[in-house]
Amino acid sequence: MRNYEKFSIGILALASISPGFSLAYHFNGISSAIAGRSGLYMPPEAISFLTLFVFSVYLHRVRGIGLTYVVIALTVLYILPYLGGVPVEKVPFVTLTAMPLGVSIVFVPYAHSLHSRMKSLGLGYPKDELENLITIELKTILLSMLPGAMLLVYLLYSTSLGRNPIGLFPTYLTVLFALLIGVIISTIERKEESASKTVLVFRTYMTAGDSFRVKEGSIWENGFELLLEGGSPVKRIVLLSFPSENVPEYVVICSPWDSKFLTKKKESVESGVRYIVFSTSRAPSSPDSFSALP
Repeated sequence: MRNYEKFSIGILALASISPGFSLAYHFNGISSAIAGRSGLYMPPEAISFLTLFVFSVYLHRVRGIGLTYVVIALTVLYILPYLGGVPVEKVPFVTLTAMPLGVSIVFVPYAHSLHSRMKSLGLGYPKDELENLITIELKTILLSMLPGAMLLVYLLYSTSLGRNPIGLFPTYLTVLFALLIGVIISTIERKEESASKTVLVFRTYMTAGDSFRVKEGSIWENGFELLLEGGSPVKRIVLLSFPSENVPEYVVICSPWDSKFLTKKKESVESGVRYIVFSTSRAPSSPDSFSALP
């Protein structure tokens, strides 16, 4: 199963948690019946979640309904029990159970974009390298969500899960600290943008010609292809660099014997030049000859 399929099922599991709680009272009878017949107590929330999760996976994977529409349906199911009004004492519970659904909604647009890009890349590239790109992007997204998650935990803790709004006042210090971090990051970005020239550096280890010519290949929405032509096949480090103002998300380097999928690993600014390095995660650091674009 590809990473995208695992990711979409993970989103459905997360989105099913919230309506699983809001509709749990409909499954009280089933829970009691299971306990009476087998002596095993199964919480109605668990039965509700499993029912909704299995049904949502069926709709998406078997019936072919889009992930966005399935998550929208789960959102409607979550809201329905609360349309008649929610007692004040229930608000903290409702707030907590809404969180998984809120996180899943954040991931749905990325999943749609990911699916479109995977189709545009086609089936001709190494599966493990394409999935490596997905893993890197997901780690970046989760890392960017971490400060917000920490702030949310603090908000819930300081307000006794929303029951004590006066406890919000100390959180202003946290907000100011977050704004200060944002100012620092934007200052760093402005400093990097002040570079007068951008150089893309591509480094990988692959089977390529002992001498070769570099030719531009296909161009996609977020990346492009470089073709290495000529020479006799040999395993070697390939190092290519050239100035460019357009920074891609990925680059595919192909020779007649091998192909590599490269993603951005790091960047730095030196003497007014911004260097952006692309490589594969398994590129070795052994000494070897290299070639570069003029």
